[in-house]
Parts: sequence; C-alpha cells; structure tokens
Amino acid sequence: MNIYSFIRLAIILLFFSSVFGQIPIVTNIEFIGQNRTKPYIIEREIQHPINAPLDSLIAEKDRQRLENLGIFSMVTLQVFNQNQHEVVLRYTVIESWRFFPMLTPIYAEQWGWSVGAMLMINNFRGRNESLAIQGQYGGQNTIGVDFSNPWIFGDHVSLQMGVGHDIYSHTFLPYDIINNHMQFGICKYLTNDIRAKVGLQVVDKTYSNEWSNQNYQYFTPYLIFRYDTRDLYNNPSEGIINTNSVLFRLDAKGERNNQVVWNHSTSFFKELISGKRNMVLGTNLASLLSFSKDLDVWYDYIGGAYTVRGWNVPTNQLFENKKQFYRFGMNWLTASVEVRQTIIPKFATKLDNEFGLSIVAFADIGIINNNISDLVRETPLFGAGVGIRFPWPVIKTLRLDYGWSFYKGNYMEQALHFSFGEKF
Repeated sequence: MNIYSFIRLAIILLFFSSVFGQIPIVTNIEFIGQNRTKPYIIEREIQHPINAPLDSLIAEKDRQRLENLGIFSMVTLQVFNQNQHEVVLRYTVIESWRFFPMLTPIYAEQWGWSVGAMLMINNFRGRNESLAIQGQYGGQNTIGVDFSNPWIFGDHVSLQMGVGHDIYSHTFLPYDIINNHMQFGICKYLTNDIRAKVGLQVVDKTYSNEWSNQNYQYFTPYLIFRYDTRDLYNNPSEGIINTNSVLFRLDAKGERNNQVVWNHSTSFFKELISGKRNMVLGTNLASLLSFSKDLDVWYDYIGGAYTVRGWNVPTNQLFENKKQFYRFGMNWLTASVEVRQTIIPKFATKLDNEFGLSIVAFADIGIINNNISDLVRETPLFGAGVGIRFPWPVIKTLRLDYGWSFYKGNYMEQALHFSFGEKF
C-alpha cells in the first residue's frame, strides 16, 4: 500500500470523525485521464460502495487493483470534500503505451540477440485485452499470434489462446529444435486472492542433429493455482504469492514418453523502510519436479537470470566436458533473497510510459539432479550480486544483474544478466 495515500485518507477520516462526530459519506466516484479504456473496465475494479462511509483501506485497494491491470502508467487517488459530511473519490489514470514498435531487438540469455517484427496492441479495443502478432529472426526464429481477454465470460473469468512456430538450437544439448504449438486456457478468480487456471497445449516438437531425428507429439492439459496477496504485482512492498502448476504431457504417438511436471514458487515481500523511496525484503522458494523417463530432451540447468545468478547460461561444450555436471538434471530446487531499494520512484513521463530506478542486492542458492531422491545429497550452487531495475511498459521491468558464483566454497565465475521481468 502507498503509505502516503493511506496517511492522507486516515487524516481525513480522523478530522471528520473528531470535528463532526462522524465519518464522511462517499457520494460519488470519478475517473479521469482515460481516453481509450472503456469506463466499465475501470468501474468493475472498484469495490468501495457509493452513499456509504469512506473506508480508506477499500479505496486504496481499489487504486492498487487499477494499477495491477497493467494498462496504466500511473494511478492516483484524491478525496474531495463536497461539504462537512460528504466526499468524492477521484481516480486519475495515465494510460500506458498501446502500440509497440514493428521492428525491435530482442534478447534472451539462452539464444542471444534476434531481430523481432512485432505488432503488440496493449489494452486492445480499450477492454484490457492484448493482441500480439510477432516474428523474430536470429538466435531464435519464431512466428506466432497470442490473444488474451481478462474478463471474457463474466466476473474475472479470463481467456488466453495462441499458436506459434519456433526454430532454435538447444541451449546445451546438440539439437536443433522445430516446435509447433497451440494453447488454450481459462482462468477464474475464486476469491480476490485465489485464482485457478486450466488449459490445454498441443505440441509437435522435433529434435535433430546429424546423427538422429526425434519427434515428440503431446497433448498437455495443465492446472495452475495461485494465491496472491501482493499489494502491487509489478513492484510489491508487501504480501505473498504462491503458485503451483501441474502439467501432464501425454504422448500422442503411443510411445509412453509421458511426463508429469510440478512447478512451485512461493515469494514473500516485507517493507523494511516505507515511503516513496522504500526498501523491500523479498524471499523466494521455487522447485521443478519431473515424474517421467530419463530423457535428455527434458534436461534442465541451474544458472542464468531466473535460477541462480552469477552463473553463465551453460553451453553445449560445458555439458559435454562434464566439468560442471552438477548444473544439469530434471529436478531442481532454488531459494533467493533480495533487498530492493527504490532510488527514483516510478512516474509517468510526457510520453505516457513509466520511468524509475531501483537497486537490488541478491543471493541465490540451488541444487539439481535427475533423481528427486538424490536432490538433498547434492552440494548447492551459490550466487550473489547486485542489480538495477527500470519500469518498462507491458513487460513491467527491465532487469540488469551482475553476480559472482561459488561451489563448494570456491569462486567459479561471474556473469552479467540482462533480462525482462523480475526473477520472482
């Protein structure tokens, strides 16, 4: 919660209750600043009733819900006194960028740089929908279409669907990969904090090199549960998010190459220093457990921007020489801690995009193995370092981390990680 907004509303409540002996009544709720966004998109996020006593907690939660939509660069709340007993709530929004460049560089640690041609429409039709038609060439060659509607079947029932065709080289295995996929998912808010998603992916993936050609076809139903009490999704100062996803890869070719994957993540955030330039402590525990055959095409790794930072993304040469065999497997556990300090509070520029700056100190630890029962016997990998964060439209965070890695008490290497979105 924005501490200044809360204090301001609390002072108003205290003033009215002490001077006039009663809490003021909210007679109207106003919205200004929206140009493309349909009014009902904003109105359906507001839970504070009209002609009811002002509740500063509900009003601030409503402001946070509007910011969490991801279509506004900034959302502010003001309380205006109509008379001694009546007030009006005013939410002022600044809409974020709607269209993104047709030609842009794209970077991913696994594949390096690519050139992307993309038409991404944020807040499509002014209904908080998103439509992306994209293709890229370089480290990864892709073409695809994705669409999402967060409220298609009524109260917080969302739809996501997409199709794509990808061609790329495996990060560390000697395979070239052709991946054709289609997906469809429906998500439902069960409560304000709990949501569930069910969906289906259809995948045709071929792994090939000069020695072999392996084709896998799967029907993959999946189920995701999320418990989320964060105040702000992009840059939380408090709250918990727990996510559990289970997917079932069912071999459509009848070769019994089936797989069940359970992916878990729990993050906790606590504000250490409040204010616009706040300091937040964040912790995360994550895991990926695979119940399947021991197929190399399902191998994963520890390192990079999203597991244990300070370790470079592994190469095919590193995998083959087995000098860092402890970085590969099908099951892994990681834990992370971050201290995030806001230097420049987020604000909306004249171009209607977000800007700000935060610095971060982090430490990560992780283990990986092909066998779940052997995980606890592994010596953990460790990484620590510092980073900076910039708010960015749609992806919300542009991240740069620099870390040092250690194994069995020995310094191993250092790595610079450039990525999009927070690690947790």
